[in-house]
Amino acid sequence: MIRSLLYVPGNVEKMILKARDTAADALILDLEDAVAAEQKPDARALVAQMLREIDFGEKEVFVRVNPLATEWGLEDTRAAVAAGATGFVIPKAENPDDVLTVSAIMQSRTRERQGKIFCLVETPRGVLASLVLASVGDVVAGLMFGAADLARGLGSTLSEDEHEVFVARSQVLLAARAAGVTAYDTPHFAIADLDGLRRRCQAVRNLGYDGKTVIHPSHLAIVNEVFAPTADQIAAAERVIFALAEAQAAGRGVASLDGKMIDQVHLAAARKVLKQASAGS
Repeated sequence: MIRSLLYVPGNVEKMILKARDTAADALILDLEDAVAAEQKPDARALVAQMLREIDFGEKEVFVRVNPLATEWGLEDTRAAVAAGATGFVIPKAENPDDVLTVSAIMQSRTRERQGKIFCLVETPRGVLASLVLASVGDVVAGLMFGAADLARGLGSTLSEDEHEVFVARSQVLLAARAAGVTAYDTPHFAIADLDGLRRRCQAVRNLGYDGKTVIHPSHLAIVNEVFAPTADQIAAAERVIFALAEAQAAGRGVASLDGKMIDQVHLAAARKVLKQASAGS
């Protein structure tokens, strides 16, 4: 289970190599916002070279291409797929046709491997289309929420708790859950504000998000910690599973635990906690 996804500028070889050894669960090699227009062709070539030559171990690696409507997006996708990429982030996702286009390019080269696409929802149109984007097909692994670009599109100024985009953040999460895919929150842009990072992580975890994208390695430890189940949560999940197993053996579909009624909804939640714990160990 991915908790943290670290953005890495696609035009800096040293940073890509260092990112390989960080605590990030996954990497996003970035050809979009982190790369100036005049550097984009060289960055594309470097990312393709890294994909061919570097062993990233167990880390999942995604490539954030430029929007397909730009002069770079399609070539980014083709070059990355040719180099072996099986994971992509589509920025400013609004149109399900873009997902289908990237998916078709992936399938043309990676028939034997299952590809993954994340749709980065960071525009008003994208928020309104989030359920459609999340439901395009099996290749869509999840949605990512982008608060900074969305705030610019709305004309909003984000406060510390980002309540200005709470409705949009919740709508993206609802879309992901309705489609049965994962949801990842926006990066915390104040690099030195680790206390603020922890508060934001806890808030969006309480909301239901699976993890967070990250723009600096110093944020990884906190993100991984907050989005991993605690020992108490693991123990509670194990008790739920045991209680319901006993109930089922006795022919009942519900059980009483600590004075509360628990049923199959609680069982599914408990199994999710144990799956997260297993993936993070």
